[in-house]
Order: sequence, then C-alpha cells, then structure tokens
Amino acid sequence: MSKLKIDDVVNVVVSTAGAATPRDGFNVGLIIGTSSHITVADRCKVYSSLESMIDDGFLTTDPEYLAATKYFSQDPAPQKVVIGVKNTAEGSSETWVQAITACKQKNGDWYGVYVASATALSAADHQAIAAYVETIIAAYFFDDSAAADLNNGTTDVFAVLKAQSFKRTFGLYSTTKYAGAAALGFAMGANDGTAGSAYTMAYKTLAGVTPDDLSETDVTNLKAKNANYYVTRGSSYIVLETGVTAAGVWFDEVIGLDQLSNDIQLGCMDVLTNTRTKVPYTDAGAMQFVLACNEACENALTRGFLAPGIWEGNSVLDLETGDTMESGYMCQAEPVADQSSTQRSLRICPPIYVCVRLAGAIHSATIKVFVE
Repeated sequence: MSKLKIDDVVNVVVSTAGAATPRDGFNVGLIIGTSSHITVADRCKVYSSLESMIDDGFLTTDPEYLAATKYFSQDPAPQKVVIGVKNTAEGSSETWVQAITACKQKNGDWYGVYVASATALSAADHQAIAAYVETIIAAYFFDDSAAADLNNGTTDVFAVLKAQSFKRTFGLYSTTKYAGAAALGFAMGANDGTAGSAYTMAYKTLAGVTPDDLSETDVTNLKAKNANYYVTRGSSYIVLETGVTAAGVWFDEVIGLDQLSNDIQLGCMDVLTNTRTKVPYTDAGAMQFVLACNEACENALTRGFLAPGIWEGNSVLDLETGDTMESGYMCQAEPVADQSSTQRSLRICPPIYVCVRLAGAIHSATIKVFVE
C-alpha cells in the first residue's frame, strides 16, 4: 500500500536565527614595537601567552616581551595581546602613527595601545599618537618619568597632552620601565563583560610596578596635569591614582561608553542583517531598534556601568527631567507619523533616543565619628 507524503498537507520549515556579531576587542591591547620577529607584511600577531611569543622567536630582552610581561602579570589577567611592528627598514620613514594605523587595518580587534620602545618617546611622538587615537574607538596608554613631569611647568608631556584635552590618552608617571603596559593589562583584563565587572582604574595594584616616592608637591603637580601615578598610601597600600585621561575624564567612563555605543551599533546592525524579509516602516518596525538598544543598555546595567536613579538631563520625548529611571536607561523612538515624506522615502528609521545614567564610582569618603 502506497503512502502519500504528509508534507503535502503540513510542511515544516526550520529557520534558524541569524548569528549576532561578536562583541570583541574591548579587552585586548596592542603592544607595538620595532621587533624583527614580526614582518611588516604580517604587521601584527595575536598571542595568548608569553610562551607563545618565545615560540615565535621573541627574546626575553625584547621591549615587546618585557611590556607583555607587565601586561599579562595583572590580576585579572587579559586573555590575549596583539603585538605589532613599526617598519624600521632602511629607507622607511614610517611614524608610530602610521604603524598603529596599519595594525588597526590589519587587525582591529583591540582597544588599548602601548608603544614598547627601548628609548623614551618624545612629547611630539606622544602627542601625534594621542591625536590619532582621538579619531578612533581606542585608548592610548603610556608612561613617562622625566624630571620635568614633577614640576608645575607647561612643556612636559603630561602638560602638553592636557592642553590638547585628549580624552583617550591614559598617561602614567612611573620610573618603572613599561609601567604603562601594566596599566593597559589591568584595564583589558578587568573588562571581561561579566556581571558586576565595571571597574575604575583608581586605587588598583599594578603587578611588576614599583611605587614611586613622591612628595605632596609632586602629587599635586601631577594631578594638576591629569597625570596618573603609582604610590604608597599609609604604610601598606600601594595604589594607582587617580584613573583619569589627559582631558581629566575618568577612563572607566570612556571605555564604558565606547563599549555601550559599540553594542548599540552592532545590535541595530543585527536587526537589519538578520531580518529575512524587511523591517517595516512602522512604529513596530522602529521598536525593533529600540529593543536592540534596550539589550545593549541591559548588558551595561549588568556589568555595573549603568545604575537606577533620577534623570537630571533635559526632557526627551516621554522622559521628563526629574523622572525616576528604574533601570538606569530609557530608549525611545519618535513616532512614524511625525516623520517627513522625505525621511520615509529614504527609508531612514525615526530617530532613536537612548538616555542613560552612569553608575559612577566612589573614590574617597569622609567619615564622621561622634564620641560621647
């Protein structure tokens, strides 16, 4: 007896959801030098350990290896590092900026960059690198120990970078070689994206870095230039202070906002690329982008970067000044009915507004003790 196919009556088609774009790079640093162990053609390579660098020909005396030692020694330790190379071949006039740019084009899955050089970079070099990093989603880490750094002058590297208001440059005064790589290693290792992982650079311990014996005047002058430093507080607290960039912005807010912005961008791109038909030009269609923004904000809330509280900014659509933000964020879209015919014909989504409250961090406290 022949059997007729059930597919002619009930046909089941299995369709899997498109994969979301990986959110990588905010926990990986680039250490760039002039080593011959990486060719200019390769430009940069990814390593997960110091042993893998040795296997690739690096010597324990190479600046890149020494910087990576500081980088991987932090707790929590980053999982990997990108090692890049500057072209120093005869006839080449490549600058550090050009070398870093080439590394970004070859492998852009890194956030912080540190230059591992056997000789100190000039203030002009630091300024050029910092200026370039301001134009990309990244951060520049460096260290310096010139005597002029400790006075109240205006020509040392910290004063020069502060004058330029570079918000993506984290400068560390330290007499320990490659101390900036240690700061980069902590920043990348701590940013693992898990619940409660939002962090601040202030008062952290940097493995492999010796605290400097600084006077109150030294500290005052460094703080005035938005320079970070590594000192002993009291008799036993060895800590990094203060956790700011050259512009005086908290570094944790810079990387946190970069990560949130990136998550929002990729989430909305996923909406467009994973939709097999189309996103309709309706309020429901715009809501798909709002939901993508909500997911990015929820992840930031889970990390501890956002926090509930009172919205003190300007009123935005349905969010009024003084409203309570129970989740620390509110994402909204303008109504489709309010969009012009030109906007609709160009298929541009109604504007999306993302309002967030940063959790911030406590860096000092005043305790009053009353005794009877």
